[in-house]
Amino acid sequence: MPDDVWPISAEHPGPRSLRSANGIGFEFKGFTRKDESGYCFATRWFMVFGLPIAPLGRYYVRDHGIDPAGTNHLTITTRYEIAGWSRVRAPEVARTYAYGWLTPAAILAPLLVLLGHADYLPWWLPLVALVVWPLTTIPLTVAMLMYYRDYLAPQRKPKWQAGP
Repeated sequence: MPDDVWPISAEHPGPRSLRSANGIGFEFKGFTRKDESGYCFATRWFMVFGLPIAPLGRYYVRDHGIDPAGTNHLTITTRYEIAGWSRVRAPEVARTYAYGWLTPAAILAPLLVLLGHADYLPWWLPLVALVVWPLTTIPLTVAMLMYYRDYLAPQRKPKWQAGP
């Protein structure tokens, strides 16, 4: 099913900011699968500590990757080409909230339970768990997200509109 897309214009100039610092700011989340032209839909979010708080708009974008000229040891710059804007879709918002909030909880909950019983376990078990669990679950979660985005995410077709 195609999604209505309106071109970027003076009345709808696109996102004003995609900056974040220390996990607080604005990011694109909820990417759909890329179409033949390399574009996909993404929702702009207000983030706090890397957790999605509020969706602010949905855009038809092409990800040009990390900009090596805009990257130093303190910042990473990702370049996007924004072709148009669209209406926010509730299923994409729900998926972003679920992934953004439930994944950290799933990673931290077993560690908190283990540390709550640390007095009754051998001294090395909580220590190993604090290192091994995050080093396995975080890369696995990122790999699953990348696989979902590339192969399982819905592919939306744009239906260009003349005016809002």
